[in-house]
Amino acid sequence: MHMQSPGCPDCGIPLGSPPPARCTRCRLPLTGPDAFALWQVTGELSALDARRQWLAQRHAELLAALRARREAPAEIPVAASAGAPAIAPVSGPAARELSAPSARTALLIVGGVLVVVAAVVFTVVSWGRLGIGGRAAVLLALTACALALPRPLRRRQLTATAETSAAVGLALVLLDGYAARQAGLGGLDRVGAAGYWAVLTALTAVGAAGYGWWQRLRLPLPVGLLMARLPGLLGTAALGGTTEDYATAVIATASVDFAVLYALTARDTAGQAGFRERVGGERAAATLVTVARAVAGGWALLGGALAVGYAVVAPSPAAVVRAWVPLGLLVLLGTVLCRGFRALPFALRAGAEGVAAVAVIVAVGAGLRYVTPPGWAVVGYAAPAALIAAWAAVSCARSGRWAKPATGGPTGGPFAPPSRAAAALGELAAASTALLLTGVVVLPKLAHALIRPVAHGVALWGGGHPPRWSWQLAAAPLVVLWLSAAVLAAMAGLRARAVGDGDRHPDRLANALRNAQALTAVPAVLLLPVALGLPYAWVLAAAVVASVAVAVDVVRRPDAALLPRLLVLAATGALALLWSSADRAAVLAVWGTFAASAAVLAHVLSATASPPAVRTTARVAGAFAVLALGVEAVASGATAGLPRHVTAFAVLAVAVTAAGAAAWHRMPGRGQVSTAVEGAGYALAAIAIALTALHPDALSLALAVTGVAGLAVALRPDRRRAALVGTGLLIASSWVRLALAGVSSPEAYTLPITAAALVVGHRRRTGTPGTGSWPAYGAGLSATMLPGLAAMWSDENWVRPLLLGAAALLVTVVGVRARLQAPLVVGGGVLVLVGLHELAPTVVQVFGLLPRWVPVAAAGLLLLLLGATYEKRIDEARRLRDTVRSMT
Repeated sequence: MHMQSPGCPDCGIPLGSPPPARCTRCRLPLTGPDAFALWQVTGELSALDARRQWLAQRHAELLAALRARREAPAEIPVAASAGAPAIAPVSGPAARELSAPSARTALLIVGGVLVVVAAVVFTVVSWGRLGIGGRAAVLLALTACALALPRPLRRRQLTATAETSAAVGLALVLLDGYAARQAGLGGLDRVGAAGYWAVLTALTAVGAAGYGWWQRLRLPLPVGLLMARLPGLLGTAALGGTTEDYATAVIATASVDFAVLYALTARDTAGQAGFRERVGGERAAATLVTVARAVAGGWALLGGALAVGYAVVAPSPAAVVRAWVPLGLLVLLGTVLCRGFRALPFALRAGAEGVAAVAVIVAVGAGLRYVTPPGWAVVGYAAPAALIAAWAAVSCARSGRWAKPATGGPTGGPFAPPSRAAAALGELAAASTALLLTGVVVLPKLAHALIRPVAHGVALWGGGHPPRWSWQLAAAPLVVLWLSAAVLAAMAGLRARAVGDGDRHPDRLANALRNAQALTAVPAVLLLPVALGLPYAWVLAAAVVASVAVAVDVVRRPDAALLPRLLVLAATGALALLWSSADRAAVLAVWGTFAASAAVLAHVLSATASPPAVRTTARVAGAFAVLALGVEAVASGATAGLPRHVTAFAVLAVAVTAAGAAAWHRMPGRGQVSTAVEGAGYALAAIAIALTALHPDALSLALAVTGVAGLAVALRPDRRRAALVGTGLLIASSWVRLALAGVSSPEAYTLPITAAALVVGHRRRTGTPGTGSWPAYGAGLSATMLPGLAAMWSDENWVRPLLLGAAALLVTVVGVRARLQAPLVVGGGVLVLVGLHELAPTVVQVFGLLPRWVPVAAAGLLLLLLGATYEKRIDEARRLRDTVRSMT
């Protein structure tokens, strides 16, 4: 490859194109990698020279310009050129905090307000001092002047002042109307106030809009738009209208707003250009259109809220019929905006159709409320909402709005026209929301039916004699639940069909719909026997059978749509377990069945190479099987009338068996399941020990059994730390046994154990260098010091505190000298507690002599001191922690 060059890089002789292999004068090679690199460097140097020449020329020009302005005052800093440092003025006025347009706008606003206030004061205070002619002349002259000034002001480019004058003129128009009625001009004082102001505000709104359009001003147009809100409300008040009349007036006003907006914007290019010119440019036109849409949309929503609220609480069929008028007008407005108002964005068109759908649902539901049986009113709203939601879901699927690019769907637009797609999405969102609200209404009744057996079970297992109970559920809430489940199923199916194969192309929305449908279908199916009045046993059996059937299906097909089936399994299983609490025999049967099912599920799922979700399911199933057996043991003991501390040993047997078997017989490929089972066993062991806490004999035995099991688990190489737990449990068991025997000097029994444990620990530490201080000396030191510490608090003699403190001091010193963590922590902690024990009587005596406010004040001062030195104390505590952790 050769580069064009003006001459040889060495001798400068001109070369041809393409250049030869060697220079004809100096014989310099011009081909090869080195020659190519030389051509590149030469070209870059040429470019740099050209850039330097341009910069030097630009420097000379800028310097000459600045020299010419040397004598000019430096009021405005000169902006630096690109790539050069900014030159700040040496002197000049400080930067202004308010721009000139802002100052002008502030002055105009304040001036306009003052003029209007002065006119109001004149009208109210000085009105009676003039005759009718003088009054009319003054007000009309002021109004005419204010409205006539904008044109000459705009000719002199005083646009802001013209806008202010127009605003003052419009305010004076309203003031003229007030003054005319107060003076009784033409009998206006005999006209009703609401009707008079309705007509006046309507005329003023139309006049303000026309005046702003004629004078090409910006402010009168939004003023007229906002003032147009009042005639409908005032006219309704003048006619003595009710709530539905106010709703009709508000919606009609919004309809007029959208009609005017459509007439202004839905025109050809020339008409739109004229509109933009009239309102002050493209940006002003866009702002005005946005404000008009927001005001009209908000007014329509306000009217819709009034109409919906009145229709829902209408006291009679006649009132419902009257409520249909504003609702029908709202439906018509939403439909026209969505399907005919092409200037609206897609989201606003969808929202308009959604409002129309809500109006239809409320209208139908309010009418059905008086023809359906009592208690079925909510179904009257849920049924049309479900139908509209299903139809909208079908329309969404047909319009292509649910298609994904990965499955060949459209990437740039829908299959159907935008109006149809917007209508489908709006209807779907509105109907789904309405259906959800009906579900919220029936939720208390459904929740009461779901937890009714649990309430009876609490009284049954609490030891009392619960009264007879009945399990009932009205059909209407269940129908709403079934409608919700059917709509979710239809939406999930249509979404999955639109996006393609869910296994190859997972879709979050389809999965979410499928999961919601599964969770909704479970109570809908299981509560159906309750609504039909079937016996409790049949309902519980249906729940158990459904749960077991889903578990079998998961075992047979572990990889196909796992999450929805797991949700159904969890929901059905939870309901079956909760409902079984109402009967003792049912608890034994259901928990036993579920324990066996969970064990089989864990065994089968863990034996196959499955994805992470299946393995997680296997772990959860294994842990649940162990916990279910524990509940089975507790329920068996309670059913047999055994005390809790006796039932605890049945729970302990399950825990020891599960934890020991899982820890010892760890099968290849099932390690995570075995760990979950082992952890559940440890949890049951803790529960068993807690059940024996009020019975020292049983507590000592339970601690001993658990300690032996812990030592057995520690025989595995990866469970060596279980020896510490097992040893601690055995020591705690011995302490409880000594306390039961009435031993007041436990040291005589614990010192031999301590000596033997310390010798064994020392030999282990010297034989195995990696052994820490806690496995070596922790158990031996605690075996004597902790029981002695417990005995010290009930001993009034001074010998035991002295001996225990001396021993703790010796252990602490040894820990510090040898830099061992266990002796330092155990010895130091015991030494501090011994000191507190000896100081306690004196502290109590001193506190008894002091006034009661002194401890509070001292505590407050201490908190202030700690707060003042918080950071330093934290740093020192961290260093102490690091020092202790560094000990071996």
